[in-house]
Amino acid sequence: MHIFLVDPPHKLFPGLRMWTPSFGLLSVAAYLQARTGFSVEILDCTTFPDPWEELAGRIEAAKPDLIGVTCSATCLSPEALQTIRLAKKISPDSVVVAGGGHFSLAAEEVLADVPELDYIITGEGEVTFVELASCLDQGGDSVDDIQGLAFRRNGRVVFTNPRGLIKDLDSLPMPAYHLLNMEADAYYWHGMGRRAFGISTSRGCGDACAYCSESQFWGGRWRGRSGALVVEEMRYLNRSYGKSLFVFNENTFNWSRARVEEFLQELGRSGMKVDFWFQSRLRDIIRDADLMPEFKRLGLYEVMLGVESINPRVLDHYQKRQGRELAQEAIDILKRNDIMVMTNVMFGDWYDSEETLQEIFDFVKRQGDFLVLTMTTPLPGTRYYQEVKRQGLIEEKDYGKYDFMHPIVPTKYLRRDEAWALQLKYLRKYYTQPRILLGALFNRNPFKRMAYRLIMRYVWENATRRPWQQPGYLPLEAANLSREGKGETA
Repeated sequence: MHIFLVDPPHKLFPGLRMWTPSFGLLSVAAYLQARTGFSVEILDCTTFPDPWEELAGRIEAAKPDLIGVTCSATCLSPEALQTIRLAKKISPDSVVVAGGGHFSLAAEEVLADVPELDYIITGEGEVTFVELASCLDQGGDSVDDIQGLAFRRNGRVVFTNPRGLIKDLDSLPMPAYHLLNMEADAYYWHGMGRRAFGISTSRGCGDACAYCSESQFWGGRWRGRSGALVVEEMRYLNRSYGKSLFVFNENTFNWSRARVEEFLQELGRSGMKVDFWFQSRLRDIIRDADLMPEFKRLGLYEVMLGVESINPRVLDHYQKRQGRELAQEAIDILKRNDIMVMTNVMFGDWYDSEETLQEIFDFVKRQGDFLVLTMTTPLPGTRYYQEVKRQGLIEEKDYGKYDFMHPIVPTKYLRRDEAWALQLKYLRKYYTQPRILLGALFNRNPFKRMAYRLIMRYVWENATRRPWQQPGYLPLEAANLSREGKGETA
């Protein structure tokens, strides 16, 4: 059996100009290779010089038996649906399977709207994908006993029994980095160079924030690979590909104190000279205050803190169990250890107004080194989404804009356009502070200089109306596929 695992072409955020391969596809591919003899290819289409053309050409040339398409985030779903339709048009006999967070949580809606899609894997994908591929390879005509599937039968959507989560993530093989072009330009992190790379070492979160699709997708549980295997993966990437700056792309790297202690011990023993940063809950930074000097010594230079808001009513609506005092304590711990603070703030909840934004802005303005100011986004499948949908508040239906940068719902006090204008206004106020403008040239911390220069570049390009253009990228409807009769699939 010949299998394509596809991450569709995506438009990069011009402020960062970087891309990270799909952790889900890397893990599924490795599991397939470990458990079967199937031929497996990963097509990370964002790395292709001509993404849609190359995707179409590869499908047409190979006519793979099975095509898996991932969609990890709602805002990426339009391109994923286009990929599914394109794949089926070019290779009608291929079985097309979708997976990832968005497709899992919106499975019924997607299957009802996309006849070209054969199956959705709901939940964790490794075991389910192997069982499905093996069943199809053996000519099986029934998949009812495979847990974690959704499909159509007689005009209605059918779900098999849910699949339990993998108990021990250490049982999974090393992600299949060897199936990627690790030198692709899209993996070049501007300002950080080719030594930077994103990895994922855990799944889920034990919190129950109302807006979080990760919590919903993983069933409100956190699981992580052992600290020893995290360091082993870093060592592999360091030796094989020269990676030495690691971004841990997960909700909370340091959920488990025991894992963190093992990670620090193993990293110290490894002798690797690396830099890294991660995202954390406030409580975990406070709990691990005594470990921060060792984190700093071994290369931690920044932490993204999920502050979100300091307004009690907004935090209650988010079902976020924290407040100003916890945020202040976590920030103080990081600053005492000379670790950069990136404050993640959300704006646009029903109870938000300019006053609540001013309140959080005043709180983080001088304390944080960077501000990530996002728009509150109700993601399908979450309790937050169900609430605002029930109240008729959802005004933006284009899932491509569910990227935390576009307003989806109004607030009690602001129209969507007013909330969006305030977000942009306060981002400008933050990043035009003299300490940041001058810091791009004179800050003693090289990581701050690097980041501030990226910000200044982005601001300059927009001010001069010369925005960066992603090389080779075009939306499918503009791609030159008509000569093959494929351009009608948009």
